[in-house]
Amino acid sequence: MRKILFDFIFVSVLIFPFGLFAQTTTNADLKTPAPEKPTESSAVPKPATDPENLDNYVSPMKAGGLTSEYTRHMFLEPDLSKKVNLSQKMWLNDWIRIGVYIRPRYESRNNLNFDKSNHAYTDRVMQTSALYFLMDPSQYVAFKVTVQDTRVWGGESPANVGDIRSGFFSNTPTLSSDPNVPGRQNNSIAPNNTSIREAFVMLKKLPLNGKVQIGRQIWAYGDQRMIGGANWTINGLSFDGARFMFDYEKFSSHFFAARPYWTQSGVNGVLSSNDPKFNSTAGNPNPSASQSDTTLFGTYNSFNILNEVVLDIYNINVVKKWIPNTTPVSTVDDVLATNRKRQSDELYTTGFRLTNRTVKNNLPQGKAWDWTFENAWQNGYTGQRIHKQFLGYDLPGMIGSAKLADTKTERVKYSGSFHVIQTGYTFAEKLRIGAQYTYASGDNNRADGTSSTFQTLVNPRFGVIPYWNNVAGLSENVDTKNLSSWNANITYKTEKWGTFLATYIINDKAEKNDAWYAINGAANSMAGTSLSSPVATSVNSNGQIATAGSSENYTGNAYTQAYSTGRNIYRELDLTWMYQINDNVSIWMGAGFLIAGNAIKNYRNSPLLYNNITHQFEWNAAALTKQHTSANNANVFFFQVNAAL
Repeated sequence: MRKILFDFIFVSVLIFPFGLFAQTTTNADLKTPAPEKPTESSAVPKPATDPENLDNYVSPMKAGGLTSEYTRHMFLEPDLSKKVNLSQKMWLNDWIRIGVYIRPRYESRNNLNFDKSNHAYTDRVMQTSALYFLMDPSQYVAFKVTVQDTRVWGGESPANVGDIRSGFFSNTPTLSSDPNVPGRQNNSIAPNNTSIREAFVMLKKLPLNGKVQIGRQIWAYGDQRMIGGANWTINGLSFDGARFMFDYEKFSSHFFAARPYWTQSGVNGVLSSNDPKFNSTAGNPNPSASQSDTTLFGTYNSFNILNEVVLDIYNINVVKKWIPNTTPVSTVDDVLATNRKRQSDELYTTGFRLTNRTVKNNLPQGKAWDWTFENAWQNGYTGQRIHKQFLGYDLPGMIGSAKLADTKTERVKYSGSFHVIQTGYTFAEKLRIGAQYTYASGDNNRADGTSSTFQTLVNPRFGVIPYWNNVAGLSENVDTKNLSSWNANITYKTEKWGTFLATYIINDKAEKNDAWYAINGAANSMAGTSLSSPVATSVNSNGQIATAGSSENYTGNAYTQAYSTGRNIYRELDLTWMYQINDNVSIWMGAGFLIAGNAIKNYRNSPLLYNNITHQFEWNAAALTKQHTSANNANVFFFQVNAAL
């Protein structure tokens, strides 16, 4: 009886929410209605725009254009985006629309690591292609599915080795060692990616005029410095989760949660591509470099104050469950909690953004001066513990009978901050002169109990329209971590020749002892394993650094420094041209020129390096033989076609 009662309650709870969106059926509805004499009111059909007349429902987006919630997979300039969104050609009926987005992009990247012996030259054409289906059948629900393919040109392997065509395809398979399987692919080149970029259902007209978006979706807030779709990249970002949205005329509040990493996969052989059980970094003592069950959640709230300014207040959190590599016999054997279970990495980011761009992040008509302030602060715990130290080194609890350090440990805390000031003035709606300053905190001593380097969230890390290059520049060669960046820019828009943009950026370290961080968030480091950040370098068998980025001091111990720690990373000049060919196609072209600063040159040209294993200074043979000395100049070029329907 108890089981029957439990099953009844469970089924009732499961079915009840769907009943909210269904029509109620009674016994009277099942009977054949008696014929009635038509009245004047019943003889007049309801208008097609009446939301209650579902058979004749017309999506408001057919006449008013697609809203931003359904176009986040595309990266277009505002003029082209407006024409594509208002186009009537791709509506199959009153509530079904399909669309196409194709973006080939050529890139040439040369010497962005500023290494005279290895310029790391890259020359490639990448292409992003998307086909989407939008269904808005009623005022209560909408659906969207976006199929996206990303590839590097030549990235197929239709020809076997030995075929004359094989030289034209970069993924040509190597010969198999099995003579019975001719042409079997024997290399480990990853295939190009065709996947579902978006697949969500939008429930509308909920209580308090709310909406719920569930499924695979793209999020973008503010200037996308914290969360965005990253559409400049070939893949872009998507979030598997849900959002509760309450949007009103002067106020909006969104609550969101996503799960980018989940160990509980493998149902019927379906594995998560991010499952750390199958994609782990075992042996890495840094929990932020490895992934476990991870949850991204938070809230973003916007207030329109007297139609003059918009105030955004947000809280974005990333919590990771630390999966141990091994299980220690006891906590005594693992005093730093390197492998202990349930040592979570908890990163909490709270901030606000204030701007006078009150019209969908654009200036109101008639205004010329735009300005934006954004500030964020971080707290939480990295999941690690640390011994008390002296001159950057752990001390044993006892030496003889003298007690030099307590064996107690402390949790390492996050304490980063982020600040942006951006402004510009537009003359005659054509010429805009702008400036920006960005500060993302660094860590003066990464061996202590505080991680002061600002931890980048899931932002695009590249400029967003309409204010170009407001993050990392065309080169995408630096992340907003340990960064003090000055930016001056000019935009000139013409009716006949398109839009021209020029940007000059000075990227300095916020803290000279901290690393120069790459666009992916990893440190271009020569300091060995860091407590507060992943390290993108390797140490060879004798302890010498194999690769390096810039000068830094990991331990905070000045006696281990063989060179002067410079502050300037590099300077960059970017030139960009955008031109709209017709209502569906535009082209972009750009070039960036970089000059290395003293933070890079001081390290690469240093005759000495410090060996972290032997704790001794050693000759930098690469610098003495001029194998890896600084090459001061770098450059990047791109040409891009944007086509959308």
